[in-house]
Amino acid sequence: MPSYEETQKESYTAAFVAKYGAIPSHETWDFSTYELRLATRGASAIKTEIMEKGVDFGDVSKLQLKETKFAGHPEWDYVSIEGGVEKNAAIFNAIKKALPEQKAHTGKPAVLVAPSSEFYIYPLFSGGNIRYDLKVKVGDTEPVTVFQKDYKNFQTINGMKKANGETVNMRGIKIEAPVGTPIEVYIDNRTRLNDVKMEDVAGTTNGMAVYVDIPDNVIPELDDVELKENAVAKYIGIEDILKSDTKYSEKTDNDYNDIVLAVVGNPDVPQEKIITNDEYVVKTCRAKRYMIEDLGATDDFDFNDVVVDVEENTVITHSVTYENGVLKTDEIVSETPENTKAVIRAMGGTMDFELIVGNTHWTKSAAGFDVKTMYNTQGTIDYDKVLAEFDVEGWNPQSNNVAIKVNGKDGKLFTITFPKAGTAPMIIAVDPTQRWMGERKSVPSTWFYRP
Repeated sequence: MPSYEETQKESYTAAFVAKYGAIPSHETWDFSTYELRLATRGASAIKTEIMEKGVDFGDVSKLQLKETKFAGHPEWDYVSIEGGVEKNAAIFNAIKKALPEQKAHTGKPAVLVAPSSEFYIYPLFSGGNIRYDLKVKVGDTEPVTVFQKDYKNFQTINGMKKANGETVNMRGIKIEAPVGTPIEVYIDNRTRLNDVKMEDVAGTTNGMAVYVDIPDNVIPELDDVELKENAVAKYIGIEDILKSDTKYSEKTDNDYNDIVLAVVGNPDVPQEKIITNDEYVVKTCRAKRYMIEDLGATDDFDFNDVVVDVEENTVITHSVTYENGVLKTDEIVSETPENTKAVIRAMGGTMDFELIVGNTHWTKSAAGFDVKTMYNTQGTIDYDKVLAEFDVEGWNPQSNNVAIKVNGKDGKLFTITFPKAGTAPMIIAVDPTQRWMGERKSVPSTWFYRP
């Protein structure tokens, strides 16, 4: 006579085939990419996109332009901005306050590696008189020109008029890249007022870019970009004159307002890359999300009875070399495992269970949860919810050694393991970006049978 466990699983298999069709013999039920990332998001390839619009400051025609003699060069005049703006006023005012003209600024050098989400870089303010190309280099790809300052005006913002009547368009760039990818931001083709080009570049490649102290709650309002509620921003100022430029009779004032950038994370911003003895480290992780059916009902395919993310954290060490102050190579020299943890996001079942991840066991009732209560599967679901979090030992992401022991009806116990190829799944593995279904809403067949 079949056991209770066998009966439940046979009933489940029949219902699964009736709903989704015959099960291919090769289907492994692991749909995760297991890509390198920081948390629960990440890109597997480098993508850049120049935005159509820059940061909008509204009607800037109301700004007053003030002619002033440039200290040390009385033969030169420059125009400084006087007045306010209609939009993004908090950013405009904060930059003016933090980076006044010709006042030396001291900040932490800005060196960046890609975060776990898409992010944007927008030029906001140009305070120098030389012309240049603002470039961004992501990993080993060719540099992308984001903005060209082809005019000699001092202190301009997006939307202002150049001397020839054209409108300044400081467009931004959207970047997606695998976690830890080096990001270089610099100005190239620096050209003096007398049209003489200067050698070398200035920016994150040689310490001429620093973080600017702008309040954390100052986030740009961006047209055509939908930012998450937890989006954050960092601000970077670049000095356009190097010490070596003295041969051109140029003198640096270190005010770092020659180009000011907003680095906007959606929601994560690039990590700071602290280089010591020509090395820096990046903390990363790879993760899978397991969605589990506990067989409380054998015709229920919402796969939300237990939703758990398992994250394997690693410290990656990079070695870098410089030539004449410019970054030339960036290579990974070691990867050191740090820790593995499990994060329970949802529990839609009403039976007690023991979750087994590798060699680690976790029980719903023992952790203080009400067995009969469904957690984070009804009403408004919080897909970033942390119901429980614990360290894990012995997890093997290749074999998916995840299982659940369920205390079923009448106290009858049964065990569900990660399915073998060709069998009806009661556990599936997906990327942590995959959202689970609400209660009693079956997952679509496209989750399973993908082309």
